[in-house]
Amino acid sequence: MISQDELNEVVTDSLRKLGASRQETLLYCLSLKLGPTSIAVLASQIGISRPQAYKIISELEKRGLANFSSRKRFARTFIVEPPSKLQELLRKHQEAVAEADKHLAWAMPDLLAAYQQGSLPASVRILQGKEQFLKVFFQCVEEAANKEILVMGSAQDFIAFVSWAEERRWIDARVRLNVHLRALLFPSGDTNTLATADAKELRETRILRDMEPFSTLIMVYANKTILWQPNAPMAIQIEDNYITAMMRSVYDVMWRRAISS
Repeated sequence: MISQDELNEVVTDSLRKLGASRQETLLYCLSLKLGPTSIAVLASQIGISRPQAYKIISELEKRGLANFSSRKRFARTFIVEPPSKLQELLRKHQEAVAEADKHLAWAMPDLLAAYQQGSLPASVRILQGKEQFLKVFFQCVEEAANKEILVMGSAQDFIAFVSWAEERRWIDARVRLNVHLRALLFPSGDTNTLATADAKELRETRILRDMEPFSTLIMVYANKTILWQPNAPMAIQIEDNYITAMMRSVYDVMWRRAISS
């Protein structure tokens, strides 16, 4: 059986996630511990006045964690709603946050496209190590939801670094979020493997044959350009409307000249 301190910690963490204040949390935990108790005793235990206690109870009622106003004429004691109610409210809150995140991810490409950078400087990030590499690799899919990603370079070197398992996970995430991919890739066995599944994986692959091969990969999406260097490993992420617009223009010229797979 867990201790009282551990119980308080679990409840406190849940209340914090719901936005409850410190005093609301103290009163809720104390009420759980004492059971039906007079307002005077609760106020004294927390070290506040009775009017303050009533104010905190009112805030708990607004959160659905207390139901005192409707019965205070008939009862002189107070107790908060049970922990099962707290769990119910926390689950509803988490569902609402998840839904909001889903909607934000869906709108992110248009929000970034509409973002007016003006004279603000470009944001440049240097990402080092495989962990950061993969984090941004998957993040770009969410930011491009329902839109398009442009890729150019060596599939062979990139996949050799991230692994086919991670590449498959990324493809699944991209397809799930309806992100189409245009890929300008150097000839290789990995390029051929990707190209054979273009139709079902929302991708169109074209081959770069009139350029000296390089091991890096360029990715363009939303208002960002990423230069992937898997041999280091490192990546340079540039968040800038103007640079990304230039890269799209250059890419489109090369796309028209490239050979379809």
